[in-house]
Amino acid sequence: MKYKYTYQEWSQDTREYEIESETMLTADEIQDMALNCTILDGSTYSDADKNIKVTFKGTEFGDDSQTNISGDKIKKDEENKEEE
Repeated sequence: MKYKYTYQEWSQDTREYEIESETMLTADEIQDMALNCTILDGSTYSDADKNIKVTFKGTEFGDDSQTNISGDKIKKDEENKEEE
């Protein structure tokens, strides 16, 4: 018999962008500009027509990852006496 499991892990990472513009921007415009910038520290993206510059400042990685295991019955861990 084969057993099949799914292991999921997620956390919240925070990416920071600095957007400079000569005019006021909408939330959609800010998001669009940020999403066009490469996600490498110090990367920039410019839209010369709108005179907007975006700089990717970096990523703060979440340290509070959550996990979930699902699927078939799980064997008890003798050392930790985990549930089946």
